[in-house]
Amino acid sequence: MFLAVLATLEVPAAINGQYSFEKTCPAFITVKGGGKATISPDRFKDGRESLEFTWLGQAELSFNNSAELQASMEVLKAGMMFWVYSPEALGAPLRFTFWNAEGQKICWFDFHMDFRGWRTAWIRYDDMRTESGYWADLPFAERDKNAVRMTVTTPPSVPSGKIWLDRLSFRTVRLHDQITPDQQLPDNNKHLSRRAMWHWCRTWEWSQYPELRPVALSVTQQEMVDRMIGKLDDWSRNGNPSPQYTEGTLMPRVEKMLARYGLHRRPDGTVAGQPLLSDDEYNNARDEMRISFIQDIVYWCALDYLYTGNPVSVETAMLAMDHAIEQGFAYGSGQGTNHHYGYQVRNLYKGIWILRKELAAAGKLQDYEKVLTYWSGIGEVRKPLEGQRDEILDSWHTLQMAKVISALLQEEDGMKYAYMKALTDWTGKTMRCTDGTLGGFKADGTSFHHGGHYPAYAVGAFAELGLFCELIRDTDLVLDLEGRRCMKRSLLALQNYCQVRDWGFGVCGRHPFGGHIPEADVAAYARLALLGDLREDGHDSIDPDLAGAYLALEGKNKEYKSVFKKLSIRKVSPADGFTVYNYGAFGIHRREGWMLTLKGYNTDVWASEIYTHDNRYGRYLSYGSVQLIEGDSAEESGYVQDGWDWNRIPGVTAVHLPFDLLESPNKGTLMERNDSRFPGVSSLEGRNGCLAFTYVEKDRPNFCAGATATKSVFCFDNRIVHVGTGISNDAQYPTETVLFQTALESENVEIDINDFYTTDFPYAYERREHGPVVLTDVKDNYYIIRDGCGLNVEKKLQASSDDTKKKTGRGAFASAWINHGIAPKGASYEYLLLVKPTMKEVSRSSRKLPYKVLQADNVAHVVKDVPTGITAYVSYGGYGSKKTTVAAIEAETIVMERMREDGSLVMSICTPDLGITEKAYTTPQASQPLIRTVTLNGNWKLAAGNSQVKLSAMEGQTEVMVTCLHGQPVEFVLVK
Repeated sequence: MFLAVLATLEVPAAINGQYSFEKTCPAFITVKGGGKATISPDRFKDGRESLEFTWLGQAELSFNNSAELQASMEVLKAGMMFWVYSPEALGAPLRFTFWNAEGQKICWFDFHMDFRGWRTAWIRYDDMRTESGYWADLPFAERDKNAVRMTVTTPPSVPSGKIWLDRLSFRTVRLHDQITPDQQLPDNNKHLSRRAMWHWCRTWEWSQYPELRPVALSVTQQEMVDRMIGKLDDWSRNGNPSPQYTEGTLMPRVEKMLARYGLHRRPDGTVAGQPLLSDDEYNNARDEMRISFIQDIVYWCALDYLYTGNPVSVETAMLAMDHAIEQGFAYGSGQGTNHHYGYQVRNLYKGIWILRKELAAAGKLQDYEKVLTYWSGIGEVRKPLEGQRDEILDSWHTLQMAKVISALLQEEDGMKYAYMKALTDWTGKTMRCTDGTLGGFKADGTSFHHGGHYPAYAVGAFAELGLFCELIRDTDLVLDLEGRRCMKRSLLALQNYCQVRDWGFGVCGRHPFGGHIPEADVAAYARLALLGDLREDGHDSIDPDLAGAYLALEGKNKEYKSVFKKLSIRKVSPADGFTVYNYGAFGIHRREGWMLTLKGYNTDVWASEIYTHDNRYGRYLSYGSVQLIEGDSAEESGYVQDGWDWNRIPGVTAVHLPFDLLESPNKGTLMERNDSRFPGVSSLEGRNGCLAFTYVEKDRPNFCAGATATKSVFCFDNRIVHVGTGISNDAQYPTETVLFQTALESENVEIDINDFYTTDFPYAYERREHGPVVLTDVKDNYYIIRDGCGLNVEKKLQASSDDTKKKTGRGAFASAWINHGIAPKGASYEYLLLVKPTMKEVSRSSRKLPYKVLQADNVAHVVKDVPTGITAYVSYGGYGSKKTTVAAIEAETIVMERMREDGSLVMSICTPDLGITEKAYTTPQASQPLIRTVTLNGNWKLAAGNSQVKLSAMEGQTEVMVTCLHGQPVEFVLVK
């Protein structure tokens, strides 16, 4: 099911019509009754002409092209597409009917005609009616597909009329899964569940919710409305292109667009121009338009008017909007499929807001407000949020401000307030933590989109939510407390998994380089803080945690900084320690100005998002990667794209493939899941932690089917112990465990290998002897490899393809890896990374390792760190021993324990498994409690009560049963 859904995410654009009705009317078209069909240049949606159908009395337009009809109906989930122009609302539907050779109805649908202008239908045969239900009710093989004609019947209640048909197709490929129900076909796409239907496609459903009632405003509330309008005015005038750029660059572009698309007023005041189509349908090479072009014209003209007061710019903006509405960007329309349109209209709303007074004076604002209100999706807020909502990051990011503008464009101030109140209530509820893999905020602070943790989407959403917080500040509109706390947790998590503002490639989604927190999202910390203290016992006027984070992130707003300074707020940077984020199967380990991101993937957490043109080489980003970021940025730490070898992700064990075999095996999206539920992280006392990772590569094109490894990473202060076992595959290319790959600031930087120092460039080293090796990278970190046989170190100029467009980049890099050879069977490794150690630490660790590996096989990895006294157990298959404090651990469990000086034992038990049994693209199934059993040598009891821990005494042993939830470790203290 998961892959079937993903296959629909990327659909080719430029869907050209099968019949565009140019020059002559096809011979297979006939008319019954008082009707006539001709080719007309008066209206068109394709080419320069269309089929004009006029009638007087009952009439029937018949398409007798049986071969095309049957070929289309033979394709699973196929259907028909067409556009209709109506010069006036008819008040009754046209009926489209498919007939077989015996004159029997196969299926039909009604196309409602309550509109003026162009509307479209994308409808599958599945969703057409039959005498007993729907065409899809029977198994596909049993359905009647022998259509010989299709008829369009005029409504009896409309004795005369005229329409134009164009761009008609009987498709021989599957139609898009996200067909949009609309006013013309309100039950369209009936066989796709509303949960599976993206939020873009539910605008008609939401518009039918009961209208709000205006509020009788008090003087204070009227002032609040006026204040929100003032803030929105300030927002609309800021962050825009400069007057010089608008005049010198943007307005010339407007002129070129008007000429290219032939936009002009007809003598009767209507608009002519090239067809406007959805992003999936439009063909740029044929000079067809998409809604983003309308957005650009309106927004740029609004800026020009803002800067110059030129009335021509207002006229041009109205020309573009009138064309869009007539072409189908209108109230009630769905444009066939409208998915992701939010990204194409954000500045359209801003432009209309800037011009609202001028549009009102021209008598246009009310018409435009109706359209914008519909497309903003604000109808959804007319009802309280029921349950949970998917894709909410996209909704916040692209349409939150569109909803605000739609609310404040309402004619009555009482209605403005009513909509803002409903929007505030709805927004606050959507900010609450969501279950399963639905979009939104998670219990551990991760932010979900596309069924996974996705900071690249989260940052845009945070920015818009922050703007909303600012707009309602100093009003009586209150965001839900639980929702604000969830947002706070996710904002602080964002700060924690970033080094200053940069996050690592393990959590990149499909953007492997350059992931960072923009300034607009930094502002969100302050804006949420100013709504009040969110601590459990909070009583302050602002939240000091968020305010402190804003200062640490170097926010630039002088007003916010001044407020925080007066309250003696100080910078709050992420604390040293280890944080578990098992909704993303990753952990963050911090010490003294550096950050490690440890990343795996499992049945519920995808590895990365790979598109044909984005992150095409990102297969290994979550294969147990360990990325060290120091200082102020990822780039300063040596992670740059030009020349980057996509095979050499630090910490990863994988087959080193040619780039053409490493890139995406799918034409669409791949978000690979692991067959193992286990991979993820755990921690002890919030200070130290570990990563457990195992996988078996799937049998896919370009993949190394069956390739496997069992890998653990143990983080003890600045000592990072790497253990790998069971490294096996049948690949014809070498398998490598990567220690580091770092871009060089200087080619003559020094590397030390067992006290052999070199500044040579290029440089290559391969060790063939067994024995320990002490190695430095180029950032003053040390690697102590227990057996360095197979170690390779290089400094060289590298060439690699860009992750998006295959552009070749070049850069100087230093890299180190352990070569396990071709088709290894049960290979292993063990090494220690010392991050920014003193020379005393290096010397001491080189003489005697500061840890002991107690077990390293495919059953368990167990490591004891000497300085901290922590023993960490990663039980892959079930651990058992009489020599350690822990006697037995069931499979897929991580245990960490430390004996304190007073003889008590602090312990954590964790399974990263989220307990989600439904495996789908996204699921609302909540994380389920999972019991993990650990047996200890000796008799122990709890030092304090813990509802998640139960102890049972045994002869000389203690059985500990722990209830795990959300992939979080359960920590407790035991005493004898």
